[in-house]
Amino acid sequence: MSVVSAARRLVSARPVHPVVSLYLDLDPDQFAVPPARVSQIDSLLDEASREIEGGGELGHEDLMALREDIEWIRSYLLSDEPPFQGARALAVFCSLRDEFFEVVQLPRPAEGRVVIERRPYIEPLIRGAQERRWCVVLVSRRDARLLVGSADRLSELRRVDDDVHGQHQQGGWSQARYERSYEKEADDHLRRVAELIDRRWRFERFDRLAVGGPVEIVARLEHFLAEEVRGTLSPGRVAVDVSNATDDQIQKAVSDLVEQDERERERQALDRLAEGIGSGGRAAGGPQNVLEALNERRVGALLLADDFDRRGGRCPSCGILSLERRGPCPSGDGSELEEVEHLREAAIESALAQDAEVIVVSRYPDLGPFEGIGALLRF
Repeated sequence: MSVVSAARRLVSARPVHPVVSLYLDLDPDQFAVPPARVSQIDSLLDEASREIEGGGELGHEDLMALREDIEWIRSYLLSDEPPFQGARALAVFCSLRDEFFEVVQLPRPAEGRVVIERRPYIEPLIRGAQERRWCVVLVSRRDARLLVGSADRLSELRRVDDDVHGQHQQGGWSQARYERSYEKEADDHLRRVAELIDRRWRFERFDRLAVGGPVEIVARLEHFLAEEVRGTLSPGRVAVDVSNATDDQIQKAVSDLVEQDERERERQALDRLAEGIGSGGRAAGGPQNVLEALNERRVGALLLADDFDRRGGRCPSCGILSLERRGPCPSGDGSELEEVEHLREAAIESALAQDAEVIVVSRYPDLGPFEGIGALLRF
């Protein structure tokens, strides 16, 4: 299951008791060995225990429930069960008395932290989900390598070495027949590679497909791909020598391609935002306008600057978000607003609940005039 799918499911959870949301950083540069990981676990959970015991605002039942949650998480993380392998961070969400326990692997490191709130804390999941999953194919007339993973962590899935004969220069009818056979063998090889890519797509969807190799061969391979797979093709090419590229060279070339792709993704979203606002069309900028669109469930994509956050309010009955922290619900349902410490988190939750995309803009300053928040609207 993708990180975004997990976040959407967590948003729909409505536990009665507070939820412990723990993010464990598994960056191999810092936490590659178990003792370092154990030290981080102890530090985070000790900090959570101090917050629980010193808060003074919890009722007896919630206090007892959170104590149980902390001990359960500790025993779980110190066991052999957690899926540490292959993860750059681990998110754990726990409210045992609500029979609620979720564990999510993140594809990139996340700051170690514990948050105790009435809802699962999902903002770091969305940051982790910004990283797209790539399929990388390096191909020649007779060889191919398939790699999958994130920009900074590709793993080789398959190597293909087909018996494609070389060209010969005899001339005459023999030469023509040989050339036809030679081209057919090359096409058969490329069809096989395309079938492997299509099969991978059906087994585990990737976000982007990047191809490297001779221009003519790459074009022929793309012709054999299924139409839906061609829709994921990156416009750039993996600029390496297919025959002798090292793993480090491939990783560097893909990282450059990913950076171009992410910059283009942000640029396109920001251009659509500017165009929509300029024409009075399907876009909104600024906290007030974006919250109105979220409350009306009109948001197709939520755009957030890296540093956007502020306090706000939320109606406990209908869920409407407000820049006001207290007072009656703007919908007039008679409820009093509850203060929201992190409006960023609440906006993300609302966006996910209406199946909107969330884009964190970190490469351009365009959201500055809108106080760090914008939205592309469905209607």
